[in-house]
Amino acid sequence: MRATSSQALLAGAAGTVALRAFIALRNRVLGHAPPYAARHIASRLARSVLHRELSDPQARRWSDAMRAVYGPLLGVAWAHVRKRASGHRVPPGLLLGAGVLGFEHVTFPILHATEPVHTWSAAEHAWLVAQTAVYGLVTEATLSVLVR
Repeated sequence: MRATSSQALLAGAAGTVALRAFIALRNRVLGHAPPYAARHIASRLARSVLHRELSDPQARRWSDAMRAVYGPLLGVAWAHVRKRASGHRVPPGLLLGAGVLGFEHVTFPILHATEPVHTWSAAEHAWLVAQTAVYGLVTEATLSVLVR
């Protein structure tokens, strides 16, 4: 059975909420927000696209808005391709996480949304892999429950 748009949006939102909790852990363990933290991306994009500097509170609000759109829309995109991913040995949620990771690794440099990837620490790279996996697993698990 195929997911409805509402189910896909809800699943993406659930993945986003789980990611939000995971990000708090990530920042505590790293001791700082990594270059790909949504608030850093919001600030860089506002500066480069809108030629506007954001204060810290503004950057946090913009990053919350970006996540509120990005996460659920990724859930919708996943709902459209997940049936094709069902024959793989890799669990579907991890495939979604890998897809998000690949998408971000391609788009971040194109948009100049982050500092160059080669400047990131090994721990920052590992946490990005982990957070995209968390998003993918929670989004897929939610979608699986909703579509039954």
